[in-house]
Amino acid sequence: MIDVSLGSALSRTRTYGMAPMSAKHNGAHTDTSPEIQPCPGRVPETFTMASSKDGSSSDGPGRCTPLFALKVTAFVSCVLCVLFIAVIIALAVIKLERPTCAPGYSVIPRDFENPRVFDGLTPREYISARDYLLNVKSLNVVPFSQASINSSYIYMIDHLMPLKDTVLTFLQGISKQPERTAKAIIIRGDMTPPRVEEYIVGPLPYPTYHKLVTNPSFTKSRIPYSAKPVDKIEYDVLYSMLYNISVELYPLMYGSYKLSYHNCTKGVDCLLWWDIAPRGRVSGERKTWFWSFRDVEGFYLHPLGLEIQIDHESTNVKEWKVTKIVYNGQQFYEVDDLVTRYGGVNLLRKINYEPLGAKEYLYSSYNRRGKSEMPDPLQGPKLVEPDGRRYRVDGQHVSYMHWDFDFKMRPSTGLQVFDVRFQEERIAYEISLQDAVVFYSGYGPVQGTSMYFDASWMMGATCNELVPGVDCPETAVFLDADFLTNTQDPWRIKNSVCIFENTGNIPLRRHYTNFPGGYSGYAGLVDYHLIVRTITNIWNYDYIFDYIFHQNGAVQVRVSATGYVQATYALYGERKFGYPIYNDVVANIHQHLFNYKVDLDINGVQNSYATLDVSTHRTEVAWSKGVHKTEMVFEKNIQENELDAGPGQLNNTKPKYDVILNMDATSKFKSERGYRILNHGISKFILQENEATKAANWAKYPLAVTKYHDFEDTSSSIYAQNDPWDPLLDFDKFIQNNDSIVNTDIVAWVTMGLLHIPHTEDVPSTTTAGSQVTFYLLPFNYFTECPSVSSPNTVKITPKREGGINLNTHGTSFESTCVQKSNGPDKYDGRLHDVEL
Repeated sequence: MIDVSLGSALSRTRTYGMAPMSAKHNGAHTDTSPEIQPCPGRVPETFTMASSKDGSSSDGPGRCTPLFALKVTAFVSCVLCVLFIAVIIALAVIKLERPTCAPGYSVIPRDFENPRVFDGLTPREYISARDYLLNVKSLNVVPFSQASINSSYIYMIDHLMPLKDTVLTFLQGISKQPERTAKAIIIRGDMTPPRVEEYIVGPLPYPTYHKLVTNPSFTKSRIPYSAKPVDKIEYDVLYSMLYNISVELYPLMYGSYKLSYHNCTKGVDCLLWWDIAPRGRVSGERKTWFWSFRDVEGFYLHPLGLEIQIDHESTNVKEWKVTKIVYNGQQFYEVDDLVTRYGGVNLLRKINYEPLGAKEYLYSSYNRRGKSEMPDPLQGPKLVEPDGRRYRVDGQHVSYMHWDFDFKMRPSTGLQVFDVRFQEERIAYEISLQDAVVFYSGYGPVQGTSMYFDASWMMGATCNELVPGVDCPETAVFLDADFLTNTQDPWRIKNSVCIFENTGNIPLRRHYTNFPGGYSGYAGLVDYHLIVRTITNIWNYDYIFDYIFHQNGAVQVRVSATGYVQATYALYGERKFGYPIYNDVVANIHQHLFNYKVDLDINGVQNSYATLDVSTHRTEVAWSKGVHKTEMVFEKNIQENELDAGPGQLNNTKPKYDVILNMDATSKFKSERGYRILNHGISKFILQENEATKAANWAKYPLAVTKYHDFEDTSSSIYAQNDPWDPLLDFDKFIQNNDSIVNTDIVAWVTMGLLHIPHTEDVPSTTTAGSQVTFYLLPFNYFTECPSVSSPNTVKITPKREGGINLNTHGTSFESTCVQKSNGPDKYDGRLHDVEL
């Protein structure tokens, strides 16, 4: 047995290096040798041969010579050196390569077999409601895939929320969960006159009844066919007509633009047709303008000056016809007339578009161009969750710090939050977007009539998959949304909602106590908050909708606008409505307006609305006789009724606070507990005298407060877009009945807006910087102190007499020992998916 240590082996290797030896003297033992020949040099004293049991040396064939032992020693030494170096390298690598951050709190997928009271419909519920209606013979409903203009078919199925009192009774544990029902919208093109009908179907998932309903808040007992959204059934026929029209217009299209609609190569020489709304000039009309664009990236900025109006009011498609066509500002009433004039000798102002050039320099594209600010591309900062996520998601229920709430996606308006609680007390029953509108002004027939009511274009169902690392941080949790709208089967938009905690990159509160020659202390808390986000695309614009939950008990609602501006061909008359953003391209002035429903429940549903009106008065200084000063004072005024709270406040020019309070619930210091509504997005409704904006009467009020009624569940409807002149739902009716709003269940309606005069920096698209509006729900005498004092993330610093500091992080580590798991845009899909049961 050889007894060797690493140190001795290394020592021997240095002192007794092996010299080259002949084969004869290679240390090998042979049977013919009469005796062992000693190795050259002296064998180290530490080298000993193992003895036999009787103490005598072994002289047999297995005997090892000193030279052989030296070779073995050197070999072992080399192996140990290599292992030693490998261990050192491995330890260094392990230290450098930190582990991936832990995932943190749980994310539990939605239980589709047991939907909760606020959950949207499950795929199974969608299908059961659809199949039930298809089997009701009296309705004569055909499957969507077989539908035609003059048939009855299901346009949309959505979750119908139970009555609020029923839900609250369930949440209090007094009754069982209310039965789940659906609202189905059926287009009745086979009736005379044609119409739209809404049905309640239930109970789900095994429906046994259906009931035709008319919302009491509607101004008409029957929903006009002309008010219905344009669906796929209708678009298929319209675009078939446009194809045939484009064939007739081919000489003009190719001569003017070197483009065509029916005979082109995608991405090379194609033309696009898109529609605008409203569809006409008076109630009952259904005449849609279509305008043409060059089919390139960012085609919205490539209008061609060719616009066509089609009358499609009848359910008999043979009666559909072109009513107007405008080319380069010249109006015609027949396609043939325009084609003849274009090819003839009659005077006609023709368009002759020049080629755009290389695609990489296309002004409307997102391709990088211009001198880079970085020699080499470098990554920007990213969020890291050193201890994993600090919020829980259970289906459509979210818990974060002291917050708890549910959310769901509504096909018409998108993200809604319900049962919002802080420290286990309900703050709000519902906060939800009601509509987003964009009102344009212009000279041309299209730009001059564009008035968009986006709920009618299905803001929720047109949301899209979010891109990790761009739309939401890589740390976000991404969730899917299911819909059954404008199709036969339910479908899924993957990763269409994201939830993440953000730092805010600013203190929520902080203070540095200063005095001459030093300081006595510092304390601060980062504004950590949770964001629930979805992004929708309506035509040219992309809207980012955020619900933000802060640690001080505040809820922030924010809208950010981006996407492309709506541009038009630069007719001379457009110049007073917008600036040119490219050759022959003008982007026109417009206003965005957003309306939210805010159903606050402050210590229950018996609430009131108070304004704290600020004024000034002149008074004598109490401590200096004969000296006067001007002071600010405020007066609390309880608004008695809906007219006081809506139109009455439009005439109130005083600075004020708007507070929803409970007069029977007081704080420790005898103040009424409440929440303040702070609207940072007030924008005067500019076009309220325009006949086409009557469906947006809510926009007149930065804040309106009404008595809660279950049938006044929305301030707008999906029918607003196509009959805005005589709207089916008129928000002014909510106010004109002038209900009392004192000590009762009340709802606040908050309107925010943006005025946009586009400019060249809106190319290629509008940026969110400067295009954001927000309002806050802020606790107002609701807590004894700021509830964020409970956060263990507070940092407190005091100086030591001998130098240095006393640092108190309340147990929170500021070290990060992990690397955030990468979740970039490389896994993006972007498609719609069929729902698998």
